[in-house]
Amino acid sequence: MRVGATDMEFRVLGPVQIWACGQPVPAGEPRQRAVLAMLLIEAGRTVSMPTLVDRIWDDEPPAQAYRSVQAHVARIRRALERAAGADCGRGGVPPSQPLVRGPGGYVLSVTGEDVDLHRFRALVARSHDAGTTDRDRAALLREALDLWLGEPLTGVAGAWAARTRDVLRQEHADALVAWAHAEVRTGNAAAAVRPLTELLDERPTDESVAAVLMRVLYAVGRPSQALERYDRIRRTLREELGTDPGPELREVHQAVLRHDLDTAAGKSAPARAVPAQLPADVGAFTGRSAELAALDSFVDAEPTTAPVIVGITGTAGVGKTALAVRWAHLVRDRYPDGQLYVNLRGYDPQRPMTPDEVLSIFLAALTPDERHLPADVEARAARYRTETAGRRMLVILDNASTVEQVRLLLPGSPGCTVLITSRSSLAGLVALHDAGRVMLSPLPTPDATSLLRRLVGSAVEDEPEASRALVRHCDGLPLALRITAELALSRPAISLAALAAELAEKQRRLELLSSGGDPRAAVRTVFSWSVQHLAVSSAQTFALLGLHPGSEFDAYAVAALADTDLDDAGRRLDGLARAHLVHRVGNRQFGIHDLLHVYATRLATAPAADPDALEPPVDAPAASRRLVDYYLAASAAAMNVLHPGEAARRPPVPPPATPVPSFPDRAAAQEWLNVELPNLVAVSAYAATVDCLTQAVQLSPVLFRYLDDGHDAAAVSVHQQARDAAHRLGDRTGEAVAMVALGAAHTQAGRYAAAVDELNRAVHAARDGGDRLAEARAVGNLGQLHERFGRYRSSSAHYRRALALYRQVGDRVGLAHALTRLGVVGARLGRHNDAHGHLRHALRLHRQAGHRFGEAWALLGLAELDARTGRPQTAAERSRQAVTQFRELGHRTSEAWALTGLGTAERLLGRYAQARDRHLHALHLFRELGDDDGQASALNGLGEAADVAGQAPTALAYYRSALAIATRTGARDEQARAHAGLARVHQSGREDSADEST
Repeated sequence: MRVGATDMEFRVLGPVQIWACGQPVPAGEPRQRAVLAMLLIEAGRTVSMPTLVDRIWDDEPPAQAYRSVQAHVARIRRALERAAGADCGRGGVPPSQPLVRGPGGYVLSVTGEDVDLHRFRALVARSHDAGTTDRDRAALLREALDLWLGEPLTGVAGAWAARTRDVLRQEHADALVAWAHAEVRTGNAAAAVRPLTELLDERPTDESVAAVLMRVLYAVGRPSQALERYDRIRRTLREELGTDPGPELREVHQAVLRHDLDTAAGKSAPARAVPAQLPADVGAFTGRSAELAALDSFVDAEPTTAPVIVGITGTAGVGKTALAVRWAHLVRDRYPDGQLYVNLRGYDPQRPMTPDEVLSIFLAALTPDERHLPADVEARAARYRTETAGRRMLVILDNASTVEQVRLLLPGSPGCTVLITSRSSLAGLVALHDAGRVMLSPLPTPDATSLLRRLVGSAVEDEPEASRALVRHCDGLPLALRITAELALSRPAISLAALAAELAEKQRRLELLSSGGDPRAAVRTVFSWSVQHLAVSSAQTFALLGLHPGSEFDAYAVAALADTDLDDAGRRLDGLARAHLVHRVGNRQFGIHDLLHVYATRLATAPAADPDALEPPVDAPAASRRLVDYYLAASAAAMNVLHPGEAARRPPVPPPATPVPSFPDRAAAQEWLNVELPNLVAVSAYAATVDCLTQAVQLSPVLFRYLDDGHDAAAVSVHQQARDAAHRLGDRTGEAVAMVALGAAHTQAGRYAAAVDELNRAVHAARDGGDRLAEARAVGNLGQLHERFGRYRSSSAHYRRALALYRQVGDRVGLAHALTRLGVVGARLGRHNDAHGHLRHALRLHRQAGHRFGEAWALLGLAELDARTGRPQTAAERSRQAVTQFRELGHRTSEAWALTGLGTAERLLGRYAQARDRHLHALHLFRELGDDDGQASALNGLGEAADVAGQAPTALAYYRSALAIATRTGARDEQARAHAGLARVHQSGREDSADEST
């Protein structure tokens, strides 16, 4: 306080003190200092007498408590008068007494500038102002941190002081972390090493402190110490909390391992993953020096404001992919932000890749923790352009058929290079996007002969005429030359001349029996000739691979196609790999070149008169049915391990005729589903084309719970295929079940109008089919939509209808689900007794059914009721149990909701730092999953935790963010919650120091 000639200031960030003229003034005994601290922390606002009494004596005040407080206040007034009487040698008029009696209590009328805590908070708020440079931010935060002189409220005892110290310590930690980030960005990371190390020693489980310390250590050239810090906190989290590091800390760890932590920007790659999707480099690559130089020239040309786009065109089998992959490996260091690759399968007669599918794959690689994608393909394309903006990336779009197939896959900013391979000339790409073009011709004879020499060896020198004949018969096409060379190596007793004669004879026969003019004639001839020399079982296996609708397959899929055991399937695959007819793409997965896939399809479906027909022929329809049966059965087996409590709600799936993987635990089941998801989506569409409509219908309910956890695009595809297949079968029940699942998928993706439409149609379909169970599920899901929009009476009516239907059919799990939601809605309507009865009943039913997923949701409902009725300790215990169960089940959406419940309970228990951590963890999960409603809930939880902890600027920022999301999505509960939070802060007057620009 600076009035007249007096300089007076107050300190609580250390010992509670009054200072005048640069000297401390005695502030009295501990309870007197406690009263002074309360008045200073609430400076300018009245503190009631009951509040002072409760805080001093922790709910056990003496009989004369009010008189004792009055005595303490009188002594504080005398201390203030002594301080005010010091004129610091300059003279002047003493100020008036700042401690006065207000309505119902006392108020200390000093400004924020006079109290170290309020100066600290004001400096921190200023550091967040829009337009503040990192250098100014670091200076403001350093000034704020310098105000701390030790443990806050030193010498003040009691529960209130302990709670307040926890809040203040968290504010100090947050400011120190923010200061460290600013110092890193200004190149002064070394200054932060010691303060952060000391802070992490005090808070060994604080992940935000550990993350910034790792950044600092990396920035000063000590990455090994950064990794040691990660190992230490990981062990501590597991031993003390039973958890693993969260997303932020894991991302920093991965960035340190990759040596690409962006210390200049203060952030690493959570949103900037570095994909490395290039296929393996091409062995024995020969020639093409002019074409490689041409690709270099396009990239080295004068920079523009657009990405570099180059088309590599030429006939089938001429080596377009090999050239693109070889060049990509030569220049990959130019693209430190990653390389994307996709085989568009543009000439696959069954299933070319759509732009929508490719964008899903690319966005998954660019944002690996983000499993929710925009629903509209144009929106996905816009997101893709956003994710590639400002990056130096290489994108290879292999085997494109048209410009339209690649138009949405082009980045929008410079720094990226796109290679597109195609049999088409891509004239539209050149005209509209200023693309360059490299046109590939067959290898010249010298280069083709050189390739053959590298593949076969000295035999080429020993039989030059025969070698030239083989080159001629292969038309200089590298793919044909490689297959021919493998055949030569596999038959060492036969001369090259004999092989050339065989190939010539085969070529003449095919030319006589075909219409001619096929630009792939040479490749087709070599394929035919190569397959002819396979064992019958291997040739048939190769042909059967043409029936597989996905891009990759394993021995189980081959066993299903070939109707054989797993060992034999593995041997057949190994033989085909040695013959270069398939190639490995992982530990267990194989792929096939698109031309070979087309040829395999031809073999599998050729009529007996066709020159390519196999003898004996394969039974394509039977093989297709076995394949679909296998994927359905394997999916059911995985789901029975992952969610055994819902097995009775899934359709019975008969065991297939061929092997199915065993899943020893949930992790193995989850991994199989994650790897096979693209195949499962493809098979759901394929089933309808091969007379497997029933299996297409069954895949939807079998995969429902797995797809329900963030796989929105796949869920929509699988459930739509099931709905359409059921319609073709006239199966109204199957149609209703698929519509219910499709409605849930639309709800998860935020397409609420589509969800309501689908669920209403499901109700009608279920009634038409006489399926009360499907009707109950549809009605219950409609209830959840009403609940989401805060229409609790309407949702309650829907749940009661569903409850009656579940009782009629005797479905205990459905009954328990409906009771859980009815209980939650009852709690929100204030019907606490009814809610408790419903939730306890639901919990018993779920436990009897062994349905741990539903049990966890019932626990979470009870926890919410406990929190509303003043039992926060029980709420915390139940929420913690729900978190554990959802985590074990691998259902991250539900885990995030349980974390928000736990955060609320922690706040009610006064554990504000823990509440903040729970809500932050939930927020990370919701963001990864793209769950907007969840984000709004977690942000409101963070606002409430900051609010009660006295962090008004932080609370305002969280409430505003929650309100913006909830307004956009229409979540009325979260809107109301955010509005209430904002009103509380404003009404308390604490918003004066808030950063309005946050």
